[in-house]
Order: sequence, then structure tokens, then C-alpha cells
Amino acid sequence: MHGNLRYVKSAWIGLAAALALASPAEAEVVTTRADRGVLAVAADGTPYVAYTVGRDLRVALRPRGRWVEYRAGRLPGADVTLAGIKVGERPHRVISVLAEDRQGRWISLARGSRIVSIARVAPGSHFGPAGLTVDAGDRPAVAYAVQRASGQTFLRLVTFDRGIKARTRAITQKGFPTSALAPGAAPVLVRGQLHVVETYTSAAIDWGPTSGGGWEGQYLFASTLGSPQGHAGATFISSTLWSAWTQTGPEPGDSSVLLTSSSDTQATSTLTHGIFVSLTGGVAPEVGANDWVNLADDWPVYAGLVIQGPLNAAWQLDGRLEGFVVGRKGSHHLLLSREGALEWFRAPSLPAIEIWQGPVDASGRISGRVINGSSGEAVEIYREVPDAPRELVARVPVGTDGSFEADGLSSDLDNLYRAVYVEPKTGIPFGSLPGVPVGVTG
Repeated sequence: MHGNLRYVKSAWIGLAAALALASPAEAEVVTTRADRGVLAVAADGTPYVAYTVGRDLRVALRPRGRWVEYRAGRLPGADVTLAGIKVGERPHRVISVLAEDRQGRWISLARGSRIVSIARVAPGSHFGPAGLTVDAGDRPAVAYAVQRASGQTFLRLVTFDRGIKARTRAITQKGFPTSALAPGAAPVLVRGQLHVVETYTSAAIDWGPTSGGGWEGQYLFASTLGSPQGHAGATFISSTLWSAWTQTGPEPGDSSVLLTSSSDTQATSTLTHGIFVSLTGGVAPEVGANDWVNLADDWPVYAGLVIQGPLNAAWQLDGRLEGFVVGRKGSHHLLLSREGALEWFRAPSLPAIEIWQGPVDASGRISGRVINGSSGEAVEIYREVPDAPRELVARVPVGTDGSFEADGLSSDLDNLYRAVYVEPKTGIPFGSLPGVPVGVTG
């Protein structure tokens, strides 16, 4: 569970570590039609997963122990990123899904069974990664920024009244701040008011409303090395605004997941190498991310990560993490992409599982250990290969001391083997991918 985490600066106010018990653990396939999706959880614990099939947006839910789905509508294009999903509970339950064109040309919001256009870009400009939350009235709120060719940017917040008509408010004007990249935007509810965390070249700002009807910004982060990229996340926990994003470095492939706090002892922590996925939490912030190893050009293999940040507790999962949510009663919901399918997992909390595996020796033998695993359960050894599905090459038992070993493997350095242990109580697949240090020991 304890990973090798790196800190730029740390400051932590003590928190309660105990998590409330939730419903029994569950693990199920949501769909085999897509391997990308987003995850939300309703107040009563019902999970919702949105994904696309071509231009069709589909939503799956699990109301009574089994998954059902419906078609939410047809998107303007098929080259889509789903930027978020939220559940509004008042006056009745409504699911909102934010979709955006990968090239930054349009942003749309599916609200119930209706898809509305949020914005379309003007020639010579493009949108940055947008964000979605719900306001104090449980209505969707969308934040986005547009970047012009000159580098000038304009941050916007879109809200809805009781109807479906959108209201767009300008947060920044006159092109501030200039940015080499289209900024990311993450709306968040802070003490009943909407704020927007904006990430742009080398900095992040928390924009909050003023009493006079305008907006004022507070810098959360600034650096001369690297820049935020991609989607950002924000959440308000125990009087502290937390935000997270992917920070790229000056060298190609150098990307880290950063977590910031806006408390009196403001801090920024570099949690791990990887790509930011989601920020959630009950009593403390928890971050979902993905790390990867390149088997060949344009063929990465992923390991999902969950980090209780900025504490030194982390888990490595088998597959690519698509969504991670902590429910109101502390239950942990995971959405993983594995073998071309989306799989959902729910557990009261994440068990303290670690997997260590050594290299394949000259005789073709590999050995390792599952910390806090169950004797007699199995460890699966997969050979990760480029341009093809991975291969299951061994299934071996866990010994009474947690050890395992497998024979008959290739010691060729071009072969990459991943150990996977499915924890029996939760069904969660924990993994050890060589090259990804988080969530393993040794």
C-alpha cells in the first residue's frame, strides 16, 4: 500500500483515518462495447457510468443489483472526450454528462435525455479541457476556457436556472491570463458558492465570486518548470479547497500528478509519475491516476493508481483507471478498463494490498509476494505484448507467507510480465507492473 511518493512541499492538518462501513463489496462488468467511460455515484449509492459508442452517448446504471442502460442522445462528433458526469438529486434525480471534442471545437452537455450545446469555437480559437459540477441547487455547472491564436484566454462559467436555458458568465476578460496551452477549468462548490480552478501555462488560480458581482483570483500554484496539462479536478473538504492535475516537465514523457491545498498552510505535493484521472474524498482527498510503460511506439500499457494524498498511502490496480469516486458513506467505487471492457468495483474501503515481484531469472523463474493477501488464492502472471491482447502465462497459488513463484517464463528483456492478485473479499484486481513504483514494495 505504501508507495514511493515524492513531495515538493508538504503541510497536513490531521485528519480522521476511519472510513464508515458501506454496502458489501461488488465487482461487475458494465459493458464490453467501450473501454473509456466516466463514473458517478448517487446519494443512495447507485453507480452511473457514461460511455460512447460512435456518436451515441450511453448511460448505464445499477438500480437493483444489475446494470441497465439507455441512450442519452447523439453527440456532434465521434472524436469525443467525456469530461465528467454528475448526479443531481433535486427536485428529482437528473444525470448530467459533459462531452467535448478532442480538438477543442465544441462542448456539449447531456442533461437527462437531452443534449444541449454549451459552446462552439470561433475560427482561430479552441477550447481547453472543460469541467462539470453541480451547484447549490443540484443543477449542472460547466466551466471552460477558450484560447485564441495570440495566446489570450477567456474563462467562462455556464449555469442553468430551473429550465434548460443556459446562462454564460465571463470570469476573466481582456485575454488574461495568456497561455501557451488552452487552460483547463474545474468548477467546484465552496461554501455554497461556485468557484473555478483554472490551470494554464506554469500556474493555477482559484477564481471566486466577489460581493460586487465580479470575480477575484488566488494563485494556488506557480512554477517555471513544466506546465499543467489536461483536465483538472477540484473538491472542497473540511474548509480546504483541494485541486489536482497532470504537470508535464521539460523532458518528453515527464508528467506527474500534483495535488494542492488552499488552507492557511497552502501546499503543493507531487504525488507520483502519471496522468491525473479524478479527485474525490470523504474525510481526506483521494486521487485517481494512471501510470504506464511503453512496450513500443504508441503502445503503452497502463496501471491504475489510487493515492491518499498527500499521505504516503497508494494502491496499484490492474488495468487503466477510468473513474474513482468515494461515496457519501465512505464506499469506494472504481471503474477500470480491462481487456477491452469497463468493469465496476465497490468496496467499503480499499484493502491494504501490496504486490512485489522480482525479475525473471536466467532459468525462467519469477517470484514475488502478496502483502496482506490470502493463502491459497491465486496470482495471475500476464505477458504484456505490443499490438495484441496480453497473454495469461501462469496462474499460481499464494503461499502461507504470501509468496508466489512461476516457472517456464522467458528471461528475454523484451518480455514484460505483470502480476495480478484479485482480492477475494472485494474482487478488486491489484497489480504489479514493472516500471511503476506506486503500490509495490521491495
